[in-house]
Amino acid sequence: MSKHGSLVGTLSERNVYKKRVSKSRSPSAIGSQPTAQQPLSKTDFRAHLIARLDQAEVPAHKRMVYVAGLTGRAVQTVSRWFDIGRPGLPDLESYARLCEGLRCNADWMLGLSPTAGLRSETQVAGANAGQGWIGELLVEIGSEFHRCEAMRMSGDEMAPRIRDGDHMFVSRDIGAVSGNGIFVIEWKGRLVVRHVENRIGQGVVLSCENPAYAECVVKDALAAQRMGLRVVGKVQGIVRAVHFWAH
Repeated sequence: MSKHGSLVGTLSERNVYKKRVSKSRSPSAIGSQPTAQQPLSKTDFRAHLIARLDQAEVPAHKRMVYVAGLTGRAVQTVSRWFDIGRPGLPDLESYARLCEGLRCNADWMLGLSPTAGLRSETQVAGANAGQGWIGELLVEIGSEFHRCEAMRMSGDEMAPRIRDGDHMFVSRDIGAVSGNGIFVIEWKGRLVVRHVENRIGQGVVLSCENPAYAECVVKDALAAQRMGLRVVGKVQGIVRAVHFWAH
């Protein structure tokens, strides 16, 4: 899956963005106050960007690195968008990736929509009118795990909690062990799912739900490096279809 995710819904708005930005740079726009019908100034874009990052709980000291990762741009380039005195505007490709990565309505970033969400409730209802309960389910899953990457469980190591074939939602924002939990780990060239537990005096313990598999103790970072361990992300939830057959 692409690091930046799908750009559908934001790339189609580039022409609108280009027109609005051009208007915001014209002499007639200088000194005007942005409304729902006017483009945002560079200062307002900066304010909206920071507000969205705060909603995503991105620490202030990590904002630029985070946005650089979303857009694929250098930190030096991104830093201009945060400049207090003379904030800049992103290029069209960066803008599309930024809106998608922050799950942000591109119109809202330009001052054309009062809500920051990707789509209004009315739009969601209209888009899913012909899909029935499946559409509602997809919307609910998307809202719960929109910052996660979908992965499929392979193997019975975590059964019965996570079974072979279950769809997992993995947060790749967590690239290191952060507290106890269930993590996806790259180990000897393959991806595995393990319970991770910090035990005082022992180290980090990797274990399976299935008792047929033995636990593994990693004493320190050096030991993890020798074993070729790398944290891919933390499992935030699963989706499984369960059938109740009549007997």
